[in-house]
Amino acid sequence: MHLTSPRRDQPFIQVNCSAIPDALFESELFGYERGAFTGAGSARAGWFEQAHGGTVFLDEIGELPLAMQSKLLRTLQEGTLVRLGGKQEVRVNVRVVAATNRDLAREVTTGRFRQDLFYRLNVIPIQLPSLRERREDIRALALHLVSRANQAHQRNVNLASDALARLEDHAWPGNIRELGNLIERLVLLADHPLLTAVDLERFLPQSDSALDTGRADSPLPAVGPEAAAGPALAPLEPRSPPPAIATPLVRDYAWAHSHNVDTLQAALAQAQATSRARRRAWD
Repeated sequence: MHLTSPRRDQPFIQVNCSAIPDALFESELFGYERGAFTGAGSARAGWFEQAHGGTVFLDEIGELPLAMQSKLLRTLQEGTLVRLGGKQEVRVNVRVVAATNRDLAREVTTGRFRQDLFYRLNVIPIQLPSLRERREDIRALALHLVSRANQAHQRNVNLASDALARLEDHAWPGNIRELGNLIERLVLLADHPLLTAVDLERFLPQSDSALDTGRADSPLPAVGPEAAAGPALAPLEPRSPPPAIATPLVRDYAWAHSHNVDTLQAALAQAQATSRARRRAWD
């Protein structure tokens, strides 16, 4: 959004509202003057001033305290701010993009979010559905995440077509973060370069089958009155334990006897000598 707009050459400031303590919100967003509080030895421009002409992305806007919501509303309406400890207004021109995982309309009804700020921010709303509601995107996202994890960890792991289909069937209660963590874990711990659906089972949560029953497209069994009043069911037989996994997720440590102590000491001395020679050459 920022890179395709006329503001693309101007600053882009990202602010995680959930990571800022309540006492520091005002100084972080709007800056402060020298002597505004103990330790303020010099003035500092806040995030809004630093983003002048560009874009401010307020992530987790639902975590913003009520006291700061009124000050943010004034800045959005008037286009001005006052630094902490300051007396003069500073005019800023920024575009605000906000994101949250909360239902702000419900937060307004419960009094945890200001209604006027909600309407001021809700100019062009973009609803991003959860991952289970857009399963057609899972395959492309998984391939992208696998490529990124391979590059980051110098690995060469790929997913077979049945593995991608297995990922599409997962419920993904943690959305894209869960998918990203799973992909990174399997790239790091994979024993061979091509993973199938069978290989994925040891990486997926054990409650996966229970979560998948909540899919919107899963048919529910019909239960009629005759079924509810039917004969008593026979006691269930104990379920046999699942088969043991051939390859454990964490392998046991194995001692290596391929080199003796003298050989290892000689190799270490040679590596240190090479490192010293390279440092002398660089100097």
